[in-house]
Amino acid sequence: MKKYIAFLLILLGIIFIDAQKDSIQSSDVKVESDHTKKSSLDKTPEFPGGHAAFMKQIINNFNTSRLAKQNIAKARAIAVFDIDKEGNMINLRMESYDHEAVKTEFLSALNKIKTKWIPGEQNGEKVKMRMRQPLQFNLD
Repeated sequence: MKKYIAFLLILLGIIFIDAQKDSIQSSDVKVESDHTKKSSLDKTPEFPGGHAAFMKQIINNFNTSRLAKQNIAKARAIAVFDIDKEGNMINLRMESYDHEAVKTEFLSALNKIKTKWIPGEQNGEKVKMRMRQPLQFNLD
């Protein structure tokens, strides 16, 4: 089961990376800065080891047995969180989800990740930035 989830998360990771590039130029990105004029980001936040390492931690923390017991075989969810100036993952919340149990498990898996990110930068200064992480799995 975890291999199938891993495959989907890696596939979504590719989409996530592309979506991240697109979202940097959109108004969805919230950047905290002392500058009155906001310019483009110089550097987006990075998870140590890259997106694959982040996905691996999510998969390792995600407990599919709870969902299987509730006969939830397929689900989609999108988590949103901020990476602060120190690289902490904060303000974790769900943007959308199919089942309450999926929401709870996804947030639990994310909350277990204590690895600090490399913060984003704008004009050479570290900034807070919003991130999105989709999840899709199929236990069939």
